[in-house]
Amino acid sequence: MCRRLLCLAFILAALSGAARADDYVTATDAARRGDFAASFRLLKPLAEKGDARAQAELGSLYLMGKGAPADPREAVKWFRLAADHGNAAAQSNLGTMYLEGQVVQRDYKEAMKWSLLAAGQGVAAAQMNVASMFVEGSGVARDYREAAKWVRLAAEQGDPEAQLNLGTMYATGQGVDQDFLRGYMWTHLALEQPALGMSESEKKSVHELSAKTLKAEELPAAEAMVKKCRESKFKNCD
Repeated sequence: MCRRLLCLAFILAALSGAARADDYVTATDAARRGDFAASFRLLKPLAEKGDARAQAELGSLYLMGKGAPADPREAVKWFRLAADHGNAAAQSNLGTMYLEGQVVQRDYKEAMKWSLLAAGQGVAAAQMNVASMFVEGSGVARDYREAAKWVRLAAEQGDPEAQLNLGTMYATGQGVDQDFLRGYMWTHLALEQPALGMSESEKKSVHELSAKTLKAEELPAAEAMVKKCRESKFKNCD
C-alpha cells in the first residue's frame, strides 16, 4: 500500500490526463464540424501545457486563419514546438515551409531535416518532399534511385501523386529499371483515385498514353497486376 498523498497524486494525474485527452478529442470534433472558434479555445491551453498534438493543430489554425486571425509566424512557432516533441504532422509542415519558402526563408537543409523526420514516421507528403529534393538536387546531390525509394513508400500508402510519379519513373527508367508493366500498373492505380485532381479528359489522355507503352498481348497481365496491387491495398505490387 502506498502513502495517501502519493496515491492521490497518481489519481489526480490520471484524471488530469483523461481531461486533456477529452479536450483534444472535443477540439478536433469541433474542427470537423467547422466550429474552429471552439476548437481554438480548447486547443490553446492544451498547447500551452505542452501537448504536441494540440500544438500542431493550433499551428494549422493560425496558418489558415480559422478560429483566430491568420498569423503565419505564430503558426511556425507552434509547429516548431510540436515538431521538437516528435509530432510528424508538424515536422512535415515545417519541411514544406522551408522547402517552398513559406513564412520562413527557404532553407533546403532545414527542409530535408524536418521532411526526413516526418517521412521516417510514414507521412506520405514528407516522403514526396524528400523525393522531390533528390530529383531536383535541392540541397543534396541529385539521386534518382533515392528519390524512387521515397516515392514508392508514399505510393504504397495510396498517395495518388506518388503513384503517378512512380508509374512515370518505371515508364522512363528514371531511378528504377525500366518496366512498362509496372509503369502501367502504378499509373492506373493513381488514375482511379479522385484525389489525384485530374479532369476526366486529362485522365483519359494519360490512360491512352500509358496503354501505348504496352503490346496488346501484354495488357491482360498489366490489368492483373493492377487488380492484385489494388486488392492488397498497395502492399503486394511486385
